[in-house]
Amino acid sequence: MLTILAGEVHTYHVIIALVVFILTFTLITTEKLPNAIAAMFGGFLIVAFHILSQEEAIAFIDFDTIGLLCGMMITVAIMRKSGLFEYIAIKGIKITGGNPWKILVVLSVVTAVLSAFLDNVTTVLIIVPLTFAVADTIKINPLPILISEVLFSNIGGTATLIGDPPNIMIGGATHLGFMDFILNNVPVVLVVAVVTFWLLKLIYHKKLTSVEVDTDKINAFDEKRAIKDKPFFIKNLIVFGLIIIAFITHHQHEISLASVALGGGFLLMMVTKQDPEEILKEVEWPTLFFFIGLFVIVGGLEKTGVITYIADRMMVVTDGNLSIATQLVLWMSAVSTTFINSIPYTATMISVIENMGTAIGGDVDPLWWALSLGACFGGNGTIIGAAANIIVAGFSQKTDYPLRFVAYLKIGLPMMFVSVVMASFYLYLRYFLL
Repeated sequence: MLTILAGEVHTYHVIIALVVFILTFTLITTEKLPNAIAAMFGGFLIVAFHILSQEEAIAFIDFDTIGLLCGMMITVAIMRKSGLFEYIAIKGIKITGGNPWKILVVLSVVTAVLSAFLDNVTTVLIIVPLTFAVADTIKINPLPILISEVLFSNIGGTATLIGDPPNIMIGGATHLGFMDFILNNVPVVLVVAVVTFWLLKLIYHKKLTSVEVDTDKINAFDEKRAIKDKPFFIKNLIVFGLIIIAFITHHQHEISLASVALGGGFLLMMVTKQDPEEILKEVEWPTLFFFIGLFVIVGGLEKTGVITYIADRMMVVTDGNLSIATQLVLWMSAVSTTFINSIPYTATMISVIENMGTAIGGDVDPLWWALSLGACFGGNGTIIGAAANIIVAGFSQKTDYPLRFVAYLKIGLPMMFVSVVMASFYLYLRYFLL
């Protein structure tokens, strides 16, 4: 490998960059340190060993991704106060009349829709406590519903540019905009959602429909109580609608997605007269620093030639065939993110695909859709596959119905495999056959 590296790069720089990357990856996967600390310390080592200068490290940070995440975090922090999310969930539950299977379907759909426009972590933080309250009220085992919510948080997040961290990162690194994700990912997401519901019905329908429920208790839920300040609620809806419209028309007005998200967040803060200090405390700063550290680490791999080498090996394996390369990226992404965090994996693969694109030439968009679908669907494979999965499992440990690794694996891994098979056919049919 070392023979392909450009002149000024020293062999020990290559070794150090790889060791830092592997060490950081291990710390993230094993959770020996908080993710932000592991990534930022890894980034510091890249600079400390002079693999990158401070100026080069800053240049490798994708501030479009950072700004988009920060802006959406500000918006969500304010919207959470409006009661909108609780209103939608309670309204959906009442529509079911207390039928456990219908509750599973409604809460899963709500989870998927919210995950398409919010980050998955925020979505499950809203939905899971409500799920336990409902399950306790009608005296059912919440695990089937929780497992379904985990699956649909990742499925729904696949649909849009802002739904899942891998998509945000891909959007920040490419020319692909909000509507590109809608047009290219939503068709397969809808098919995967329908098939997932069908499989869940085969598994859980009898177990859930055999439960007798007290509809009076369900009807006692009052969604109107979630809306404590109607003018505040309306302002949130209007500004959030404007943000989504601005995302959709991104290519027309040519304002960056990061600027739209940040501008929308501060506009919402202004019109709702929020205390900036209070709202900014709600921003997940560790997540943002986690991204910053990863960008620097991957920048170190790129400068030392490691990324180019990986891309070259993939080109050899696929013989430069875009169709084969697309399937390789899809399956490699799905399998990898089943067991490791999708964020560092995606950060690495973005650079790999950029190098592959240079070698292949022409339109290589199928590679980006393969990375998006593989990284997002792959998160459903295990309980550690995505941050939302881990949070749901953590919630459940404090109840009488803990969600165990193996119990989830029996459902999640087959579901992940089925969804990736469908994505594989979809990518081939849409981009290479039709």
